[in-house]
Amino acid sequence: MNTTKEIFNPENKSIKQIFGDSDAFYQMPIYQRPYSWDKERVEQLWYDILEAYKNNLEDKTVDQNYFLGSVVLVRKANGYEVVDGQQRLTTLTILFCVLRDLNLDVPQKNIISNSIKDLVESKERLKLTTHLNNQASFEQTIIRGIDFNSIKREDLTKNRFLQTAVYFKNLISKAQSEESEDFIENFGDFVDYIFNKTTIIRIVCYDEGFAIKLFTVLNDRGLDLTPADIIKAHLLQNLDSEIQRNSVTEVWKEIENICKLSEESLQGILSLYLYYLKNENPKRALQDELKEYFKNEHPQSIILDIKKFTNHIFEINSDNQDKDISMLKYLPQSVYWKSILATAKQVNYPDYKELKSLIVRYYYQSWIADGTSNRIKQTSFNILKAVKNKEQISVIKNLIVKNLSKYDSYVNFLSNENIYWKKWHKPLLLSIEYYQQDNRDFIPLSKDLHTEHILPKEWKHIDLNWKDNFSNDDADLLLNSLGNLTLLSGVKNIRASNRNFVDKTEIYKGNNGKGFDGKTSFEITKRIIDDYPEWTKEAIQKRRDWLLSEIKRIFNIP
Repeated sequence: MNTTKEIFNPENKSIKQIFGDSDAFYQMPIYQRPYSWDKERVEQLWYDILEAYKNNLEDKTVDQNYFLGSVVLVRKANGYEVVDGQQRLTTLTILFCVLRDLNLDVPQKNIISNSIKDLVESKERLKLTTHLNNQASFEQTIIRGIDFNSIKREDLTKNRFLQTAVYFKNLISKAQSEESEDFIENFGDFVDYIFNKTTIIRIVCYDEGFAIKLFTVLNDRGLDLTPADIIKAHLLQNLDSEIQRNSVTEVWKEIENICKLSEESLQGILSLYLYYLKNENPKRALQDELKEYFKNEHPQSIILDIKKFTNHIFEINSDNQDKDISMLKYLPQSVYWKSILATAKQVNYPDYKELKSLIVRYYYQSWIADGTSNRIKQTSFNILKAVKNKEQISVIKNLIVKNLSKYDSYVNFLSNENIYWKKWHKPLLLSIEYYQQDNRDFIPLSKDLHTEHILPKEWKHIDLNWKDNFSNDDADLLLNSLGNLTLLSGVKNIRASNRNFVDKTEIYKGNNGKGFDGKTSFEITKRIIDDYPEWTKEAIQKRRDWLLSEIKRIFNIP
């Protein structure tokens, strides 16, 4: 038995059929985002169809149809819910209303009118309803009639539907002006091309979950409908009154604003929040996991708890003077530590400061020892669970020590002669830098932050004297090793590269030969000026030993 149709049914239909068939009633589910097409999108749609039409005029074998993409729908008792395609369907509806209200001399007036609304049991029924919060405005300013003469500038700033209507009005005016390069001699013929030759693949699904998965596959520009949208819809649909729905919607907007301030995506925050709830690796899609957790909770309690958690993420991300937070920000596996610390704040964990220090040591030891995300995953969830349950800090310490004991010590990896090529080498140097002074603001890993080779890469250059102290074998072992690396700003690094040691230290001091521009701000680089009159194998070894002692002080588990 062929069950494909029971899952979804794709049909290639003309615009006339999309809006004129007996079942052509489209509604936007509550989780859909508001209409948002701008002038560029509207004009692109218009000119794409216009170009295809003109091509077909010149050669009937070319562009016999113009394909406008696909829409993904979910079949409902009273029509269809639009999973993908709401922007195009809404834009087309606005075009129909503009064509209607300009009183154009075209033979398709009945088709145009029937594409906007028709009669069902002696009552008018709209072919398309838009986002719930904007439906009243859509009907008042577009569906019931567009009064172009009374549109004010302030109306356009507030009403995206009216903006699109004005764009179409101007495009149609150009198309009817013989002086315009966009002139269409037989405008009615062009309208006919829009309705009968422009096609859309209408994909009707019989399961919302499958429709969303299908949308993900088909839409190569990214998923407009995110798990966050679905969660929002789930919460709103479980509320009894409009007052409650409006209240939750406002809090949701506040959460979105906090996410922007935190430079986090809402979906990312919800993933961190799910870790807090679940304390283990999720096995299903984000929206499915969260809906399962929310089924016995009131939406208003849920949304407030999410907002509280989001505020904690904001507090963590915006803390630019905490050494531990600064170091954690460099980690490639950022999700676990953020969720752990936000969870600690959420439950008011009593040993927050000690926890923060412990997870810095744990994650850096694992990272330096070439640990993967998989290596730290389960222990991270175990830590999360212990924090949520307010276990003693000693319990968390034991979890960390137990995991680290399974692998080679991170110290063994610091003797590698190719430290420079490790992704963690710059965060490691920055971590040491933070511990050289009481207060140091977060230092981003920007293009202006450079790793300086004290013994330069071009040490054998004829104009340099490094050959007096280094053989080829020495340089091969020491060039990219820990002791030979330090930090400089981009400008100083460019000036200092491929120079003799005396010249380098002058640049470190701030004397670039063109005047004094200030000593380097990095304490670990200033020490080179103060502690090493010359740069030799012994100096590199001595500096390596000092760096190692600092690393152990910072990262060893006490």
